[in-house]
Amino acid sequence: MNVRILALLAALLPAVGFSQTWTVRPVPAAGDTVARVVMDDASELVVEVTNTTAATNNARLSEVSFVLPTGYQLLGGLPADENPNWKIEYIDSNERRITFQSTKGCVDNGRGLARNESARFVLNVVAPANRSTDNTTERLVAGTYARDQCDGTSYNYNINNMTAWTRAILATNVTLAPRVLAVNDTTAVRVVVENRGTGTASVTVDNPTSTSGAPLTTVSKVPSTNVSVAARAAGVVAVNLRATAAGAGAARVRARATSANAPLADSPMADVGTLVAAADMDIVDAFAGDQVTLRLTVFNTSSTNTYTQVRPRAPVLLGRATATLVSGPSPDSVAQLAPGASAQFTWRYQVSGTPGASYQFQAQVDGTLNGSAVAGDAVTARKGRIVEHRVRLSQESVSTAATGVTVAYTVQNRGALPIYMVTLFKPAVNYFAVAASGPQAFGDWVVSTDAAGYTWESDSGIPVGGEATFRITYSGFSAVTADTPFRHRLELNQGWNDPRIRVEATMTLLAVTTSPDVARLTGVARDGSVTLTWDNPFNHGGTLVLRSVGATPTIAPTSGMRYAVGDVLGNATVVSVDEFSSASSMTDTAVTNGTTYYYRVFNADDELRYGPGNQPTSVGLVVTPRARVAGNPLWCYSVGLEAAQQPVTELGVGIFGSFNDSLVGVLTNSVNPSADGAERFRPVKLSAKIGTRFPVVPLLGRPGQQWIVVGDQAGVPAVINAATGDLLWKNTTLGLGNISSFPVTQLLDYANPEYRTKYSNVDLAIFATRNASAQNQVVALNAATGALIWRYRPGDLGMVSGGMLVDYTTNRLYVPTTAGTSTATLRVLNSLTGAEVARLSLGDLEFGVVRNATSNQILVTANDGKVYGLNPSTYAIAWTVQVAGASQRTFAFFARPQGRGFVVSRTNNTVEHYEFKEGGTRPELVWTANIVKPSGPFTLNVNGVPRVYVGSADGKIHQLELLNNGLETGQVTVGPAQIMGVPTVDHTVGRLHVGTADGRICAFPVPF
Repeated sequence: MNVRILALLAALLPAVGFSQTWTVRPVPAAGDTVARVVMDDASELVVEVTNTTAATNNARLSEVSFVLPTGYQLLGGLPADENPNWKIEYIDSNERRITFQSTKGCVDNGRGLARNESARFVLNVVAPANRSTDNTTERLVAGTYARDQCDGTSYNYNINNMTAWTRAILATNVTLAPRVLAVNDTTAVRVVVENRGTGTASVTVDNPTSTSGAPLTTVSKVPSTNVSVAARAAGVVAVNLRATAAGAGAARVRARATSANAPLADSPMADVGTLVAAADMDIVDAFAGDQVTLRLTVFNTSSTNTYTQVRPRAPVLLGRATATLVSGPSPDSVAQLAPGASAQFTWRYQVSGTPGASYQFQAQVDGTLNGSAVAGDAVTARKGRIVEHRVRLSQESVSTAATGVTVAYTVQNRGALPIYMVTLFKPAVNYFAVAASGPQAFGDWVVSTDAAGYTWESDSGIPVGGEATFRITYSGFSAVTADTPFRHRLELNQGWNDPRIRVEATMTLLAVTTSPDVARLTGVARDGSVTLTWDNPFNHGGTLVLRSVGATPTIAPTSGMRYAVGDVLGNATVVSVDEFSSASSMTDTAVTNGTTYYYRVFNADDELRYGPGNQPTSVGLVVTPRARVAGNPLWCYSVGLEAAQQPVTELGVGIFGSFNDSLVGVLTNSVNPSADGAERFRPVKLSAKIGTRFPVVPLLGRPGQQWIVVGDQAGVPAVINAATGDLLWKNTTLGLGNISSFPVTQLLDYANPEYRTKYSNVDLAIFATRNASAQNQVVALNAATGALIWRYRPGDLGMVSGGMLVDYTTNRLYVPTTAGTSTATLRVLNSLTGAEVARLSLGDLEFGVVRNATSNQILVTANDGKVYGLNPSTYAIAWTVQVAGASQRTFAFFARPQGRGFVVSRTNNTVEHYEFKEGGTRPELVWTANIVKPSGPFTLNVNGVPRVYVGSADGKIHQLELLNNGLETGQVTVGPAQIMGVPTVDHTVGRLHVGTADGRICAFPVPF
């Protein structure tokens, strides 16, 4: 016999004479005392069935059938997750009946429910909206039955004795921000209360409570009194909470009106403590086979502690859907999480299951603090479900200042039947004003309007596997004091005898229309590719990258709008879109060699609110990919701000440079071109601008490691690991002022016996200041700790701009200064004690002091056009060269030693070579080459052929033949005409590196 006929017969059988009994009761939601559904809204009504038979033969209950009250819509249902061995046997939306059967057969053990056993079922319903207050006497109606489908035994129960549920007029949506916070920090709950009744309601919101052991104390509530909410409108209440203890949990909220209480609503889970986390999921309405992304955001709220080896555990899947790991975690770990820093880990899963099956993930992070293992709290993301139908909005967020916004609602159909009718229920009418044009008809879809919403109907419909887009124009939006999400609900109709389908999406009205920018944006241009790298801010959901040719992108993306690769915004093209991801780099291979591109990277938060895209500046990042052929750079590393300081070479390994307040490291890879020029570490920010190049040296007791010794113009010296960019130390207590001169070191491993007697286990790092006062000073610090060893502050020391020189043989330190404070502009100090040994009056000394290794003389370059050679034993002037036509600021750089002479770059657009001639007493001019605004020179001898390399204001590097009167035999171009920095050469791999005014550091093979 047909199962439906059996069910109907069972419903008509008299109850008298049956000893088997059962009960059915509505199950209240967590924290509540009564089950509640919301009028005119898709609600879950959970009912619990218990086999209460008194029969001694333990009769089994294996079929239950529920009939909803008149006026209810039956959308569907599911067995609860805790009792999966049941199935839907029958649904009749017109009869409002749903029947469940045990999935186990009549001969299987564990069929249905034995005596005193219970099972729960989730009924998806829409309660009628025909009241202005709650109805507290809602019950299942006649026709509801229970039986054993195997032996036909029916169970007796009087429906009128059933515990009632409540039909409420208020629906509540709750958000919480921030969701990761320290103990005693505050967070804001934002409560949106929608009135589904037929009249105006005076709404209050109870002080939120915590769903866990982490107490939440109400600090303030706005408005603090009732808010009047008209039918189909929404009221918004903001509650500031203080987290007074550590733990993970949600804020639970109750909205009330006169004789009307909304169902309790929980916010997303928050975490309170020091190593805290929040879990999020990008898709909560997935089709079977879809991929979803789980993101775990970890935050260190401590102001002092740094966590290391921060690593997420494998997420735990909750629910009846299945989830197959596709990728992740990405990254698999973070080496350290400094105070106030955050990290994101993402996983990609493919989900599947029957429609309605839920999926939810619980995640947790581990770390190490001071050598001990630390575990964060377990946190859960919001619950998702496998669906057959869903809607996507063209704008998931919108500024309340916007007007005339047309929103597209795309309905996707993966069900078994076409969809012939789509109704959009009016979103909160006091926040969303519909334009006169209203909803728009299209194709064979006709549209009509009533008090509840807008309905489109079609004879062809949305086919199985298809989708259709429905548009409506909003004339404006009411202002909100903080970002506020509102639900947009739709009803889908497959046919009059089929259950209606409810789908929804959220649109957030934005109080703030921009999100934070990415940070530390850099790029590497190679042959046929550009790789961008950046740091994501804490408030990060994804990124959008724009690329333009020849000029910066002029139009920024609109918050709330979703873009695709290939979309055009003004003069730019979208080349990358990354949503709900921790990715912080992308490689663009759709580029043409020789073309100059401008990139802007826009951070997007979870509301698709875009950042300004002004990193490193509003111009963006300038790059030019080039083929690896003669005359072209092997790569250029772009930082977007002037990077003309001379790079520092670690032979065969890489280079180091700086821009503004950041120090950078780039790797040399002569084997793999795709890795050549890659970042060694992310740019390291110092306290202020870095005004000079810096030494990279080994330190005592740290074999195989190189260390960067650097100071900044805020007067903070530091030592940084050259391999990782990690700070060894920085000293903020010295009160130095401005450090703009090349620091020097004196290392024990290369020191003479006198030094070793004085310092048996110390390397010295020596810094000098450039302050506009007489209180300039020189300090020597322990290079391993930053502790002060000695200080030279005579009270009449001029500004030190050029690099100092340490003479290891004599333990002497040469300090060049500018005039004005004292005429004694060159100070010679004992490098072991800081005691002054000698002072010489040589005029303004703006540039560094260097040694000529061939003559063993000290070369001093003066601003008035003189170059001095000093005897390092007596400090006497061995010779003086007055360059021809000298004037104040004659030189562009210090005189670079070459042979027994030197090469100088001059401000009169020349490069000159001076050398001792036969019988001469001082170097004499050998040749002059004309170069426009030359940078400092660098020399290289290859197979006995010495050459000079010098940058120019024409954007080129010029190659001059030292022994052939400065003849130019080659040149290379970085980009447009601009000031070029001083080049440096790595002779082990035959490469020249140079920085530019437009923010690039490039590598060229040499000789040209």
